[in-house]
Amino acid sequence: MIDSRHGIDFPAQRVSSAEKNKESWYANCIDYVIQLGINRKNRSDIETKINILHGNIPDSFYKKTLNPYNANNERYLHFPATMRNLDIMSDIIRRYVSEYFKSVHEFIVCANNPEVVLRKNKKLEEEVLRMAEQAFTQAFEQRLAEMQNQAMQNGEDPNNINPQEAMPDVEQFIKDFNENYIDDLSKQGQDVLDYIRSMTEDMHVYLSAYFDYCALGECYTYTAIRGEELQKEHISLLEAYPIPNSNFFVEDHDMFARRMLLSYNQIIDMFDEVLTKKDRDFLDDYYKDSDISTAITYQQYLDYTPAGCEKFTESERTLFKETPEFLKLERDGELFEVWHVVWRGEAKRGIVKYINELGFEDEKIVDEGYHFDAESGDISIEWKYEPQIYEGYRIGTRYTGIYPIKAKPIPYQRNGKLPYNGINGVLPNMGKFSIVSLITPYQILRNIISYHREMVIAKNKMLVLLIPQSLMAGDTEDKIYRMAADGVLYVDDTDDLNSQKMANIRMLNANMGDYITQLTNLMDALKYEAREMVDMNMQRYGEIAQSAGQATTQEAVARSSMGSVIITTMFDEMRARDYQRDIDFAKLAYIDGLQISFVDSTYKQRYLSLDVDSFINTDCSIIVKNNQKETDKLEQLKQWAFSAAQNGDLDMAIAAITGNNVTQIKDTVEKFMEIKRQHEEQMQQADQILKQEEMQAKLMEIQAKGEEDRKTLATKYQYEMGLQSMAMDAENLANGANQDDTANQLKLLSEQNKTNIAKEKLDLDKAKLNSDLLNSALDRQLKREEMKNQLKIATVNKNKYDK
Repeated sequence: MIDSRHGIDFPAQRVSSAEKNKESWYANCIDYVIQLGINRKNRSDIETKINILHGNIPDSFYKKTLNPYNANNERYLHFPATMRNLDIMSDIIRRYVSEYFKSVHEFIVCANNPEVVLRKNKKLEEEVLRMAEQAFTQAFEQRLAEMQNQAMQNGEDPNNINPQEAMPDVEQFIKDFNENYIDDLSKQGQDVLDYIRSMTEDMHVYLSAYFDYCALGECYTYTAIRGEELQKEHISLLEAYPIPNSNFFVEDHDMFARRMLLSYNQIIDMFDEVLTKKDRDFLDDYYKDSDISTAITYQQYLDYTPAGCEKFTESERTLFKETPEFLKLERDGELFEVWHVVWRGEAKRGIVKYINELGFEDEKIVDEGYHFDAESGDISIEWKYEPQIYEGYRIGTRYTGIYPIKAKPIPYQRNGKLPYNGINGVLPNMGKFSIVSLITPYQILRNIISYHREMVIAKNKMLVLLIPQSLMAGDTEDKIYRMAADGVLYVDDTDDLNSQKMANIRMLNANMGDYITQLTNLMDALKYEAREMVDMNMQRYGEIAQSAGQATTQEAVARSSMGSVIITTMFDEMRARDYQRDIDFAKLAYIDGLQISFVDSTYKQRYLSLDVDSFINTDCSIIVKNNQKETDKLEQLKQWAFSAAQNGDLDMAIAAITGNNVTQIKDTVEKFMEIKRQHEEQMQQADQILKQEEMQAKLMEIQAKGEEDRKTLATKYQYEMGLQSMAMDAENLANGANQDDTANQLKLLSEQNKTNIAKEKLDLDKAKLNSDLLNSALDRQLKREEMKNQLKIATVNKNKYDK
């Protein structure tokens, strides 16, 4: 009814909080946004497109074919064929959506320069500087300890080390610290985004939105904070009532309205916590058991909300008193209108300068209800108006409305950006891209040609039998039916004795095969022409000639896909802004912390432990991974991963391939590089230990062999000295005694020498045997040492490949 009555003006936004709490203010705000959305949206156009997509083309599109002379008599509207819809657009839309799903669309969280963030938050700046000081101290102590250990190994006095030489470069350290700080925040932000996407069924939302965008030309999404959870929705085009301004993306608009159809029970469940007793009574009296004949008078509405009736203008009040308002019901009277609106208003904020607890001058932002208190240290206060997004709900129409949620500020303010987002065009001034709109003319023309083809088949039987009617005695219609059924026609020849009438029986050949073939060819030509209109050529459909080479096919597919590149790019830009909104809302939703495990887009189980303080103060931005620079980086990382895999670094290759963004990949690769460096150091230490043990074994072998050679030489020397002594004794006996005594002594001496020589030889053999046994024992010991060394080497090598 509001369409036929007087319009309303949008209330002023720079008003006090007391004014905003008045029902006349927030009700007029909500009703104004709703009415403006209805006036600016052509709902019938969306409904027509959806009906066409589902094959329900209005008869008005076929008026020139079905009723070329604008006849009113029903007899002249009965044609010998049925207008059928031979769909040629659904498969195109399915391919568009499937191609988008199959292609890569990754989004990267990047933490902005920390200096920008720190300038916004002095407390955070102090915290980060404290962290930097701790890290600088640790780095200095580590370098000093390394220098002292090196001096001790070189035999120098570690106390002579100048601590100044161990001091890191301050500028380089701060630079590295900031880069690591950014990387840590980016990685945490990426983890939060991955969790949000997993929790909100992200792919289902955006596939539905992309279907709306490419099929109908526009799409919309919505995110809200519900306690400690984020809820994301795809908004149906039948529910969305955007109110555009000069900005392209919906989140930068000033207003947005959404029309939902809910049952009585759904309304109670949705607003159970905010409905007052008067609201519940009004719902029970007029909505619970209502039908399309239920009407509400001005007096009944005045009894429910006297303050709410102040929103009406004098003309509205007069008309309402004269004409009751019927409840607006749909779907057989079971569902009621429920509107959700958001608009950009203004809130009064104060910047207070005061003396803090430490005695220094500081600033703080306060709400409108703040009272200046000089005794507590307040120095001055400056009032400003800042953009603030309000939301409200209305059940029913303006004249039967219940406002369960009034002008409520949304929980997280984003510099005047709406919680709704979307796009209703390709580029500014470029208009919409709608497959349904582009294909509809071809669809209708193809259906008309199909209709004519069916009509030709219905009217013309190819071969027509001509026979004099007088020969068809009896029931002519029955005979014609039987002839068509079994091919036999019985004629009455009693009146044709001379067979003059029989001579007039002949077959007329009315062959329409060529005409039907031409119609069929024209239908096929229209189908392929329609595909070309939306850049769906034969190669993109997979209809590739055998003679076409790979390069030719790829070039054809690339060229045919160029038309949809801008569609995909702009949709991803919208998604990036959606994810920015989700990250911002998550700062409030997870302000009490978040420790949870989830499954990411790669179906990998991950655990997230959120550092709330750093996350809340992080200034993040979202970048689409498939832009040119990021694509080049990813391609380089893939090539590097391939080279790393060939060199045996499989872990780093997998990390580069499966990483979600460049920062994550860099962090993971650096971790693996550190592990690899530590492993190489362990290998070098193991090699040094093995070489030392090998040298010691060689020295022991040489020492053992030298000892045995010394004993052998000593025995040989003793044997030679014994022979020389016996020779001297024999010579002395020969010179100083007679021959008999000499002979006896020589004989005894000879026997004694033989005994001594045998004994010496036996001792020498025994010593040699002992030496051989000792050498064998040493050889076995060396073999055991070598086996131990080989076992160590094998163990180290196994750990190398098992890491």
